Amino acid sequence: MFSWVPSSLRAKGKTAYARITLNRVTASFFIFSFIYCFLQGIIQSLLFSIDLEYSVLVSGIVNGGNIPPGNITFLEGVRGRVHVQICDDIPHGQPRYPCTTVFNSTHDSPKYNGGVSLSAYPQQTFVLGNWQNGLEVTSEFDPSNSTNVIGVKVETEDGSSVTLSEQCIQILLHPSQILLNFRREDIAWVCLQFWLLAISFLAIINDSVPHILAALMTRALAVGWAMYAIWRTPYFRGNFQEFLADPGTPCSLDIFSDYWKMRQGYEIADLILSCTGIVVFAYLSWNLLKMYSAQSYKRLGAPEHVMRFHKFFMAVLACLQMEAFVLVTSMGLWIDVLMNTAIARISAHTPIYKALFIATAILLLPWIAMGWYSIRREMRKMMIIFLAIAFIITTGWAIMFYSIVYRWSFVQWPYLGCFTVASFVLLIASMTLGVICRINFGKGLAQYLHAEEALASLGFAPDSFVHERSSTRYSKDAKSFDKGDLEDYNPDSMPMYFVSALPTLKMNSTGGQVTLAPLPSARSPPHSRSISKDQPFNVPF
Repeated sequence: MFSWVPSSLRAKGKTAYARITLNRVTASFFIFSFIYCFLQGIIQSLLFSIDLEYSVLVSGIVNGGNIPPGNITFLEGVRGRVHVQICDDIPHGQPRYPCTTVFNSTHDSPKYNGGVSLSAYPQQTFVLGNWQNGLEVTSEFDPSNSTNVIGVKVETEDGSSVTLSEQCIQILLHPSQILLNFRREDIAWVCLQFWLLAISFLAIINDSVPHILAALMTRALAVGWAMYAIWRTPYFRGNFQEFLADPGTPCSLDIFSDYWKMRQGYEIADLILSCTGIVVFAYLSWNLLKMYSAQSYKRLGAPEHVMRFHKFFMAVLACLQMEAFVLVTSMGLWIDVLMNTAIARISAHTPIYKALFIATAILLLPWIAMGWYSIRREMRKMMIIFLAIAFIITTGWAIMFYSIVYRWSFVQWPYLGCFTVASFVLLIASMTLGVICRINFGKGLAQYLHAEEALASLGFAPDSFVHERSSTRYSKDAKSFDKGDLEDYNPDSMPMYFVSALPTLKMNSTGGQVTLAPLPSARSPPHSRSISKDQPFNVPF
């Protein structure tokens, strides 16, 4: 069975299975990672579905109002003094102020202006219901100018309709932009769940403390964002109610009542899963960390200083793998804003931003592979190239903050800001750890990893080696030992491995070549191997 699979892949598969099923802790860690990946992925998918529905609804109404594609909105003030402004440029650093106030609570809301209505017949709130069954949006034009849209008529399948003014359409542009950002966030969170599963898998396969800590910290950050989302929803709901749904406001339109209820329910479920997940994974991670810390040597019994360098290597690898998701996500969010929002019409240097995105996307995977190979093989020239590319990528994206449209997007959308900051932290950490690894080249790490790879290529799983540190075994022919021999024996001075019918491994002093030779079979005749009474049969290979 599976004879068509290359032997090297079968060996790696056996090794992966052995590591996952090593004990109850490793198996539980992987199983819970798998379960939480799909549970939270499903919740985020449900959030995306309702965000998509309402985003299409609001965007359809706004598009019917013929709002110029280069207009953006932003909100200022606090509850009771909210200002919604619409702008045809970034409202900072311009010779003229490019914004106009389309809603002011103290002027446009009877609730906050002393009960004074702008109309002799104040509007009552119109509840837009049953729109899922169909909705017709019709633009209304100025009789004196057939190209000038003065409002939009919205009619549902049950015959109810409402006419929205031009001011109301301009106000609705703000919720439309927020819902588009929600959709982008949902997609990123779904991808994050599968990336966390991959990181957890690599943590078990590599006995990697940095990967475990990276996964745990990411889950902690996810809990923090879930708490922020719970706080953010009432904030948005209150603002939307104030400038959109209160009676007597320019819109007096209730669209989002059901939306906030559904979204709040999914966000609470996501927070509960995130909190229970961080507790479960904190417990499992703690047990894994204790187990890995108790291993003084790994597989081949490498010296302590080599294992310390190996931890730095795994830390670099963890940062690079985290960077593969975080940097791609931050770039993807920014390029989507740049190409699919009003920023595309406002930006004056879009080709430069696209060039930086394309260059980073092309360099990212080779850069990650270069970091992995240069440290694993101790390739000095490649390591210099790796550090140089890291510096170029970091500098290039740091210069982006000179762009006013990038700074505006960074400030107005906290989600983009979080991923951007995280990508810079990981880039700097990758460079710093890379320099530490470069300083420790030539101290045995490459030889250790080469020997480890050689054993793995022969199909030896890590649990094939039983490492005994506190027991002494003797051959049948060894009748006695001098008391001095027992006093001189220190089990910590030389690790002992008991391997049945395995090849021996010899490494020359320069560490440049590994030679494998078979041991005599356990069933060989007595004359094929000789055991001296002065030499235990279980000497290390």
